[in-house]
Amino acid sequence: MRIGVDRRGARFTRGRGFRAGFASLMIGTLAAQPTLADAGKSHCASGEWVIFSCDTGKKTVSVCASPDLSARDGWVEYRFGPVGAPELVVPAARSHPRDGVQVGTWSFSGGGGAFMQFSNAPYAYAVYTAIGKGWGETSGVAVLKSGKRVANLPCRSPVQSELGPDLFDRAGLADEPDAFELP
Repeated sequence: MRIGVDRRGARFTRGRGFRAGFASLMIGTLAAQPTLADAGKSHCASGEWVIFSCDTGKKTVSVCASPDLSARDGWVEYRFGPVGAPELVVPAARSHPRDGVQVGTWSFSGGGGAFMQFSNAPYAYAVYTAIGKGWGETSGVAVLKSGKRVANLPCRSPVQSELGPDLFDRAGLADEPDAFELP
């Protein structure tokens, strides 16, 4: 390794640039990878991407995805019920989220939030997470029937969430903040 000075007087090193740059690239790439399921409390199987998961009391709500989710490929599923035995899976057959899923983000004073809503007519299931100045954090799943909220199950355990613009852009989903109203 040699230390040199360029024409402007800035110091630089030779011989480590590629290795240091490659290491930075790898760290950045690893940080951008999805959080894959482990032995935690979720409905997502090992190797699936945990997009959202929390305990609502006796049951758990999870949104799981294939690790290859992109604007063209992959799938996303909403799962609800006791861990290991979901009572409801939407959609019934794995499909890309552009088929029956709405997403959105909100901006609030001192915070913001995001949601992902799955349609299973006449019902819809919206997982959400948000934080705002003065009212703190909220997360859970809202159940709608024909567009009207019939239930809201708040998370009782810490929420695991990847909801937000990075996920929505990766999946090629348009932000529709008016599609769901925060409970």
